[in-house]
Amino acid sequence: MNTLKKRSDFLAVAKGGRVGRRAFVVQGLQHDAEAAPRIGYTVTKKTGNSVVRSRIKRRLRAAVAEISPAEIPKNADFVLVARDSALTLPFPNLVADLKSGLHQVLDPAIPRGRGKPRKGNRQKQMHHRTGNRGKSS
Repeated sequence: MNTLKKRSDFLAVAKGGRVGRRAFVVQGLQHDAEAAPRIGYTVTKKTGNSVVRSRIKRRLRAAVAEISPAEIPKNADFVLVARDSALTLPFPNLVADLKSGLHQVLDPAIPRGRGKPRKGNRQKQMHHRTGNRGKSS
């Protein structure tokens, strides 16, 4: 499978659909041009040091290699954004999540984006900004 390498390709895919899974988030974008599917991998520093990040990338690549080309939607680009659990999730579950995620991310019936923010978090942020931190009255 071809991989995404350019930042502009990753940014374009990020504007498409997004589906969360236990070990990763699948981002996908269908395009009109007749081309083989491509996939990119993103593992941020918050998941661990370079050794951990490399192990996660290897597991994700192996999961993609495990899927037959007929099961991967054509004319689409995908990005897998890894989570911490990508390292500990059993490999068959990782492959099953990937198979379902690749098809669901391109489904137009699936809601796009992250949804509405929770009110509780917003109130905490506002309280934190306006509160009297460390000041005695």
